[in-house]
Amino acid sequence: MRNDVRCGFSVVKARDLDKIGTAGVISQIKERVGDSKVYISVDIDVLDPAFAPATGTPEPGGWSSRELLTILDGLNGLDIVGGDVVEVSPIYDTLGQTTALAAAEVVFSLIELMVENPVSN
Repeated sequence: MRNDVRCGFSVVKARDLDKIGTAGVISQIKERVGDSKVYISVDIDVLDPAFAPATGTPEPGGWSSRELLTILDGLNGLDIVGGDVVEVSPIYDTLGQTTALAAAEVVFSLIELMVENPVSN
């Protein structure tokens, strides 16, 4: 983490959500990126294993899929140039494909953000 801070990264921890809520997280992100063009990479292990068990590094105490989708939806208006979802490991998914469904919803939210606010030159 020290190297991340040294490189200029900001960190929002899962427990921060308990303190400041989704609106606070959205506000922090928007304040941090300002008018910059943004690429959003979502590591699926940000979600609690109850919502996304199929990842290489499950993180108990993570966010719910609803919280993550609320935060993504709140990023409307940003100049999003692209995005991805990483760390989905289908071999570990449930029969109901819980992780795949969560990842698909995240991708849909990212696409929706880009369609609603196309980046201009």
